Amino acid sequence: MDGSLRTLGIDDGYFPVYFKEGKLKTLIVGVVCSGLTPVNLAIDLITVDGLDGTEAALRVYRRLVPVDIVVLDGVTYAGFNVIDPEVMVNEAGVPVIVIFKHDLDINRVYRALVKHFSDWEYRFKVIKEVYEKSREYPTPWRPIRIALYKISSIEALKIVTDLQNTSPIPEPLRLADVIASGLTKGTKLLNLINRGRLGIGA
Repeated sequence: MDGSLRTLGIDDGYFPVYFKEGKLKTLIVGVVCSGLTPVNLAIDLITVDGLDGTEAALRVYRRLVPVDIVVLDGVTYAGFNVIDPEVMVNEAGVPVIVIFKHDLDINRVYRALVKHFSDWEYRFKVIKEVYEKSREYPTPWRPIRIALYKISSIEALKIVTDLQNTSPIPEPLRLADVIASGLTKGTKLLNLINRGRLGIGA
């Protein structure tokens, strides 16, 4: 693999369930790797069950350019917030690969969105369109479901397999998950971030 290829993986952090009620914030983390080597990262905020996912991802991207390709962990972030890869491609101008770590039950997603969100149509449209676009591809580790934007399946599969280092998940995305989860595993940092919103001080 060309070591100069800069791949950005974006993932979100943990949040307690009660964050959903107040639309509180958790972290979104982007890690750029040149080949398998991490070279940069950015941390931003994303609203739990909000609608700022795409803009949060774009903020991370803009702070880390130049980037050759973006890899997302599905399209639902911070609960049922969504990142729209079509918008990412148009705004960032680079290819996007969406990795689904697990298969989705679209009917179950639909029922949950209708039950809990008045704006469920938009969220469901993004999730359904991306998932229906995805295909399962073989890799040395295991088959992985991937949706591709502005990149061929041959090129994307080579990038994904070349970036599989210690797990089936491409290294930039794996590192973004490790960092985001590690920073938010306890609630102390999240409570500081959301201090005013939690009603515990300014």
